[in-house]
Amino acid sequence: MHETWQAYLEQEGATIEDNGAIIFNDSDINITATPLAVPLSGFAMLAVGGSDRHVFLHGQFINDLNLIEEPAAQISAWCNAKGQLITNFIIINTGIAYLLIFKADLKEFVQKRLGMFVMRSDVTINDISDTSPLVGLANVSANRNDLPSLLKDFPTEPGEINAFDGLIVVCHPDGSGRYLITGSVEALIKNSAKFISIVTMTGSHAWDLLDILAGLPWVTSSTQEQYLPQMLNLDALKGLSYQKGCYPGQEIIARLHYRGEVKKRLSLIQSGQPLSIDDQLISEQSNGKAGTVINSATHPDGKAYALAVIELSKLKEKLLIENKEITIIDLPYATEA
Repeated sequence: MHETWQAYLEQEGATIEDNGAIIFNDSDINITATPLAVPLSGFAMLAVGGSDRHVFLHGQFINDLNLIEEPAAQISAWCNAKGQLITNFIIINTGIAYLLIFKADLKEFVQKRLGMFVMRSDVTINDISDTSPLVGLANVSANRNDLPSLLKDFPTEPGEINAFDGLIVVCHPDGSGRYLITGSVEALIKNSAKFISIVTMTGSHAWDLLDILAGLPWVTSSTQEQYLPQMLNLDALKGLSYQKGCYPGQEIIARLHYRGEVKKRLSLIQSGQPLSIDDQLISEQSNGKAGTVINSATHPDGKAYALAVIELSKLKEKLLIENKEITIIDLPYATEA
């Protein structure tokens, strides 16, 4: 973490743990109503530049990069030859580079492996995670009548971006109404005064929970190269194109779609007990494995929420984690059967 950025966060009341996690005293916040500003230390950001950047990334990732030929953002992912997810991204086209946002524990692997395919192309891949911190905003709206002067320059449509005052502001492409903001450390600190009076600063655990409630999964080192994109609902999140050209794993991914053979899907679950990545869901009826937790977070009210990949045939059965029943909650978007 950049020293100046860390000093600023500590000045605002943050505690920075050894692993880079940012903690605030925020136990009483309303996670879905309180306007929140969240420094996102759990994500990495790579800047991909060079004259061949579009062709290069378009040939690697599962979404159609032509859809954001003008500055905009989309959800996408990178797969191996078997169609299994290496990582998923939020991609921002700034007009001069593509910014790839993904989980920080995959940074070294992704940067090194992606660089192996550059060959003689005019492509540069740089880690800008420290020099361009990422901040999330939730529960604020550019259409709020009491905040016109502060949010008048914010984009309003999913994936839309706007650049001003040294910042890049993205209306989150998952349709949740949240925002992602990045820029230089200096620009973020300078502009923070415009927001600090209307938002509550909180730790990244809150953003993890909001991602889960939005049904937005994240591949981590624990789940890398285990799932096909449809199993994580990337098709429902508009993060997968069936019309674009070739990319690694395309044949397998397309076959799964056109033959209707998706047997597992991402579900949102709730429990009164803590949930963790790799927790196994067991069907009480068949006494067999029904699914696996891939992302989890605890709500301030004490309930645990998670995204789990579950066999479709067992969704109506009683499902348990460590002999405790879990509840399946409707996702905020529709999926194909």
